[in-house]
Amino acid sequence: MQLHLAIAVLAVFVQVGLTLWAVYRMGIMRIADLKANPGDMAAVAERRHRYSQPVRLFENNAHSQFETPQLLYAGVGLAAALGASNWGVALAAVAYVSLRLWHRHIHVGRNRLGPRFRIYVYGLIALVVLWVSLGIGLVM
Repeated sequence: MQLHLAIAVLAVFVQVGLTLWAVYRMGIMRIADLKANPGDMAAVAERRHRYSQPVRLFENNAHSQFETPQLLYAGVGLAAALGASNWGVALAAVAYVSLRLWHRHIHVGRNRLGPRFRIYVYGLIALVVLWVSLGIGLVM
């Protein structure tokens, strides 16, 4: 496997780890919240239960790990399958995952919307670079 493809695949593994960690932490936070504030379990089962604000931050972050990361998975997967990987794909994948880690830190921390949104936009730019690099790799 070429080094740039190995780096891109490693970035995918880090993103998968981040997603699993976010879902795990969300579950732990939900359980703690339910123990502290027992409520109607039918409401929990029907998703009508209102968790506390800190838990909702973890929920929102876990759900966000299933949104734009799909573009990372598809891009790196196509680059690998089509033999179109290059350094642009690798560096953009690493940049994107680094920005996702930073975004999570802000999201479940102080959750300041300005910095969080900027990091999100930078992550989208990294995805654009990844896909443009993939396109170049396909043409070359």
